[in-house]
Amino acid sequence: MALESREPIHPSGSSTSRMAHGFARVAAGVVLLLGLTAALSAQGGDKAKVGEAVKADLARLADLERSWFEKNRSFTTDLRSLGFTPTSGATVTMSYASARSWAANATHPTLQPTTCVIVVSAPGGQAANDRPFCMESADGKQVAAAPAPRQQPTAAAVKPESKPAPVAQAPAPKVAAPQAAAPKSPTQQVVVNRRPVRRASPAVPGGTTLVEIPARAPSSGVALAGTRAAGGVADAGLTEAVTPAQFTERLNAMVASALEVSNAKMADVARDPYESTAEYQARVAQAFAAFQRRETDFYSRNTRTYVVSIAVKGVTYDADREVVGFAVEPIGLPTSRSFAAADGAKLSVACYTRPYFWCSPDAGMSYDGTDLWRIARAAARSADVLNAPLTLVAKFVVGRRDDARSPAVSLVSMELQAKGAALSRWEAAAR
Repeated sequence: MALESREPIHPSGSSTSRMAHGFARVAAGVVLLLGLTAALSAQGGDKAKVGEAVKADLARLADLERSWFEKNRSFTTDLRSLGFTPTSGATVTMSYASARSWAANATHPTLQPTTCVIVVSAPGGQAANDRPFCMESADGKQVAAAPAPRQQPTAAAVKPESKPAPVAQAPAPKVAAPQAAAPKSPTQQVVVNRRPVRRASPAVPGGTTLVEIPARAPSSGVALAGTRAAGGVADAGLTEAVTPAQFTERLNAMVASALEVSNAKMADVARDPYESTAEYQARVAQAFAAFQRRETDFYSRNTRTYVVSIAVKGVTYDADREVVGFAVEPIGLPTSRSFAAADGAKLSVACYTRPYFWCSPDAGMSYDGTDLWRIARAAARSADVLNAPLTLVAKFVVGRRDDARSPAVSLVSMELQAKGAALSRWEAAAR
């Protein structure tokens, strides 16, 4: 005998059946909503944790910068020298570093488009606005985006004037933006070319020889360590012909002004009691960006090419090897001395003149061109190199380099002249 089912049977389409299906759909919706809420809460919690980890990285970077400053009296943009590696997985970029301030940005995929920033405006303790903070970047761009890495000078070269003064320049006709003038010689000749273009190397006139025979290294380890390979820059848009003494004056004036600009402290940003934290932090970032452009603008106005005419002495000629030898007086360079007398003098410019000029705090820029100038016997006899006055015309570009911590002097070319005519020429490779 078949068992009879006692489960009530609801006719299809009855009200009871519709209610059962409705409860099932509501229950499924509730489960889905709870799952989405939990996922969003977890994501928000992860983002907050990542943000705190990134700010902790920046705070640790601040501790390392303070330790570096105590030893070097200057901050640095070299994270490897600091021994810093982010533990949060963020990408940390140094925006700027000088003897008085530094800043860094940090980005993380989880935080996009938010960027975390730290701006330290004084060597001593950490003020309230020196702590790391994070804010959403406009259009997905970083706040206070960093330029190409570069280094800054460690100490002041000479006592700066009360206001930054651009490099001195003798007046020339039809110059759109005249520069402030420094002491100049009545015999100074100035050639102005305002087009900041990279020109190809000039054609070598007949009888001129391009030579790249290495000179011997200097006996001074300081000069060897303080000089890098020549070249790496193109001619600047402004060219000025000077004597060695005038060249030294120009270097001193530029270094004094450049160090005053780079060591300046960013102005404090006072907080308006009626503005939000995000508005205040945005104004801090804007003030820093303007402060950053100040140094860039200075070098864009004052980077230039100097053509230095140097009288030679002690001329010799090896007829068998067809080599002219001579000596020149050293060129003075700006130096600085720290408060600790034991540190001694230090160069305030970076020299990119190896291997023909070597730089040291004591001797300045010394010439060493052994076996450099090869002149055929017929040309040497015609120019009478042993008796006629010879002149070494050296071209230097003075300005900022991305791989220098201070204003840089880069040797571009040299030419040996006799009676105003070129005997031989050397050129460095421009980048």
